[in-house]
Amino acid sequence: MTLFWSIVAWAVMLPVLPIVYFMQKNECKPKKNIIAGVTLPYEAQRDEEVLALLERYRRELKRICWVMLAAMVPSLFFRSVGLFMTYYVTWAVALWAVFAVPYIRCNKSLRQLKEKRGWRRTEEVPQVVTDLKAAAEEMRWLSPWWFLPPFAISLVPLFFDQTIWWLWVLDAVIVPASYLCYRYLYRNRAEVVDGDSQRTMALTRIRRYNWGKFWLVMAWASGLFSIGMWLTLEHVWLCMAVTLIYGLVVCVSAVSIEFRVRRLQEKLTADSGQGYYVDDDDKWIWGMLYYNPNDTRLIVNDRVGINTTVNLARRSGQIVMGLVLVLLLACPLVGVWMMGMERAPVELAVTETGLVGSHYGKEWSVALEDIKEVQIVEKLPPLTRTMGTGMSSACTGQFSSSEWGRVTLCIDPRTGPWLLVTAEDGTLYLFGASEEGAVEEIAAKLT
Repeated sequence: MTLFWSIVAWAVMLPVLPIVYFMQKNECKPKKNIIAGVTLPYEAQRDEEVLALLERYRRELKRICWVMLAAMVPSLFFRSVGLFMTYYVTWAVALWAVFAVPYIRCNKSLRQLKEKRGWRRTEEVPQVVTDLKAAAEEMRWLSPWWFLPPFAISLVPLFFDQTIWWLWVLDAVIVPASYLCYRYLYRNRAEVVDGDSQRTMALTRIRRYNWGKFWLVMAWASGLFSIGMWLTLEHVWLCMAVTLIYGLVVCVSAVSIEFRVRRLQEKLTADSGQGYYVDDDDKWIWGMLYYNPNDTRLIVNDRVGINTTVNLARRSGQIVMGLVLVLLLACPLVGVWMMGMERAPVELAVTETGLVGSHYGKEWSVALEDIKEVQIVEKLPPLTRTMGTGMSSACTGQFSSSEWGRVTLCIDPRTGPWLLVTAEDGTLYLFGASEEGAVEEIAAKLT
């Protein structure tokens, strides 16, 4: 991994930091009477002690932001892709954890102040608050027909290139998955803030509309991404550009929609909290985790924004959250696995039935009776990776070349020569080995 690619990877991954920072900072603004996960009456939102706690919270966020930025600098000097990924993923997981610390601290301080100043609502509050008038408003779901065109578009490459059919199928699956997420992860429950039904219905429409908007963008972006990948598969830079554009469209859409909804929630509830208002803080641990034994639902809407979460009072919710935590903690293992790939040798052997190239537990082979021609290659032509690995120590999978066309590789590009094998059906294979002299020995056996 050269310094250039380190800078590129660093620049692509670094935006996670400001996104998390501004998301956390946004919690200081009152939305639906909620500040940093704590419901406060109108007069408390401008209280000097409250403002002082929020200012302390913002200062802590800034310090963490600079510390985490400095912690990313060492990754610029890593030359191992696996080490870079291990470090970055560990950094990203730690990022969410360290930003949660000042949030939890602020949440606890605000709750204590709320109790001290008598701001907590003491009257009996329903276990699940519902505005019947708002709930009676018909939910207008987007027609699945809006998701059908991107699904059809995503399948087009499958009719022209079956060599990597699984990639096109995987891309296509994202589209119906987007519709299922849109249709079944949203909780059709009114956004009750106070006794104003008109306000409740407006907030509910905003969330519903933007929830559908995000998943529709996701579906169309995924469909067009499949076409883009197919058209640029032979051109590595264009392929990378298409992938980057797809990632930017999805990320920018998600972040912009989330902040837009939060701004509208803030604007619509700016004068709320002066009379009756909903206060369900007791059901939210640290203002982040929903725990309500009297709620039978597994999935619930977050209180602000458009996101959803699970009810940890249900066993299924605990299982889901546990799996999410396990997956997050296991993410750095992807980098460890890549480090293993970088260090593993490329091997080549002749068995009783075929010529077999192997790397890190995966094999590429051609039957002996199918071998038409064997040629030793002293110098590699320019090769473009289509699908597979392209590390400095191992290139495996599907590649293309202006000289050869499509070719299946299992080589160590550092150690030549290499063995170009032409099969009876015209398929090309390029084999190599990390051990010096292994290719010449194999070539002698085949000829």
